[in-house]
Amino acid sequence: MFIVDLLIFVFILGLVVLVHELGHFLAAKISKVKVEEFGIGFPPKIWRKKIGETEYSIGAIPLGGYNKIYGMDELDEEKDKDPKSYESKGIFAKMFITLGGVITGLLFAVAIFYFLVIGSGFQTSQVLINSNFKFPLGTQENHPFIVGVDSGSPAAAAGIQSKDVILSVNGQNMANADQFIAEVSANVGKDISVSYLDVNVNQVKTADIVPRAPTADAGPLGVSLGDMAFIKYQTITDKILCGFMHTFNFVDYSFVALGDIVVNSIQTKSTEPLASSLTGPVGIFAITKVVTKEGIIPVINFVALLSIALAISNLLPLPALDGAKFIYIILQSINKRVFSKALEMKIEQAGLAFLILLAIAIIFKDFFQFKSIIFGS
Repeated sequence: MFIVDLLIFVFILGLVVLVHELGHFLAAKISKVKVEEFGIGFPPKIWRKKIGETEYSIGAIPLGGYNKIYGMDELDEEKDKDPKSYESKGIFAKMFITLGGVITGLLFAVAIFYFLVIGSGFQTSQVLINSNFKFPLGTQENHPFIVGVDSGSPAAAAGIQSKDVILSVNGQNMANADQFIAEVSANVGKDISVSYLDVNVNQVKTADIVPRAPTADAGPLGVSLGDMAFIKYQTITDKILCGFMHTFNFVDYSFVALGDIVVNSIQTKSTEPLASSLTGPVGIFAITKVVTKEGIIPVINFVALLSIALAISNLLPLPALDGAKFIYIILQSINKRVFSKALEMKIEQAGLAFLILLAIAIIFKDFFQFKSIIFGS
């Protein structure tokens, strides 16, 4: 099973990287800039073939990809004068080439979400990190959901299982886990009627439960909880644009979540919240193992979310990433003498060294954080 999970991981990561790098490639071609090499995976190369002016290659290490765009990341005045060189193009063409991977990554997610949202009757669900988060588009309704159930607990005796969604208690709508906990705690020793969605059969059920007195180790029902958002696209316009709307919702969700993590790190004066949220290839493999057990639809959804994550991470203003390149293009348009290409190359080299060290640190962090998942059955 480990080998199967590994093959699925390689396929998913390779596909998302391919789409991203294809964006840079197509943007360069549209802008009439020569692409010297288009590669998926890192060396050693296990396959290569030159077609036209571009060499296409596949590397043995399937953890990334690259484009060698003529005159883009090198100091060569002769190349810079060539009409097919990146440096010979105007500011908007450079911006287009730089953000090409971000654009195709988001459009790939749009296409996947059209398939998923339409296939699910224009309604989807998402586990929330922040129970107060509101998706900007569509109609949203939040409910607590069951993360786990203790054996022998009142919830287990009533037939409630993990992944079930709590809809109401004694006819009162439950909008989040905190409200549900408060309602159950207020009715310890009393019979309550819990309406919930059994996700295994997609059916609303009702259970009569008597909450027990909580202990230091267990709550009144013996469950662990999370919050789930249900998003519906109901109007004609929503349905036509659902793929774009759903992608925008998750881009917004990602930025807000990232902002919350940064704020938390600042408030606690600790890098732990930020460090624990960063995930590299090892972490992605662990997530892939978990998601593949859920079925094909969650896997497809994960591909879309990973494509969005790659697009957003590349927008960060860190040297060697697309976001920093984009900012530098603007700075060069203001003052090319100060913000020279030579300075850009030095910044990129330093940034690349930093990213390599960061990637190594994240790999080790992910290994210890997810080792039970990686080596588990």
